[in-house]
Amino acid sequence: MLKDKVAVITGGAQGIGHAIATKFAEAGANIAIIDIKDSSKIVDKVKNYGVDVIAFNADVSDEDAMKSAFDKIIEKWDKIDILVNNAGIYPLERFTDIPIALVKKVFDTNVIGTYICSQIAANIFISNSIEGIILNMASAAGITPDKYHLHYAASKAAIISLTKGMAMELINDKIRVNAIAPGAVATEGARNPGLFEKSGKIPDKFMEMQMKKFSPLAKSGMGEPMDIANMALYLVSEQAKYITGTIISVDGGRLLL
Repeated sequence: MLKDKVAVITGGAQGIGHAIATKFAEAGANIAIIDIKDSSKIVDKVKNYGVDVIAFNADVSDEDAMKSAFDKIIEKWDKIDILVNNAGIYPLERFTDIPIALVKKVFDTNVIGTYICSQIAANIFISNSIEGIILNMASAAGITPDKYHLHYAASKAAIISLTKGMAMELINDKIRVNAIAPGAVATEGARNPGLFEKSGKIPDKFMEMQMKKFSPLAKSGMGEPMDIANMALYLVSEQAKYITGTIISVDGGRLLL
């Protein structure tokens, strides 16, 4: 489905990004991973599919580092076809307690990082007449926020607006831009419901109460990273060639509950 395509995936070392990289490699795409974490596991996994892979240890909010990474990707493959802006952070803390420095960090990673990578990719697409694809990672929280992650929810609401705005500006260049809004997904951080309570800054049993809001469609209440990856593959494929500017919820019906 993606044979000989080149896909850049930020935050690809684990969780949803790891699943997307795996799914795209299985579909035949060459993969570039950008992550501040060690990407060796996903690199080894991707190679098993017989595709090529390159990884960069870098912060998506660092414009110079991103320009350098994209330059190296172009040197390796002469093109980019797909950008998946998956890198993001999700610190939980009370609105009244969260340091402004951390709010800025959330926006730097989740929003500015997405903006930087998208701008670089869009210019590559346009200058090389590539009908490229940008896929952003929003969140159900960006549509309906909950307690103790208002900074995260606000950053994901920004991603939703950014996605629609980019799609509108880039449509005449035949560049498609969409976003996925996941609900609760069983990633490394989400598997420990008491993790955030241990900080003493979140009320006891908050995460336990959150779990009760999760979807009855899954035994754990949470979706799996591959649920998001399956939608990502569809949105970057030719099957979705008439879709742009859309935010697709993959949340087990969270927004209905």
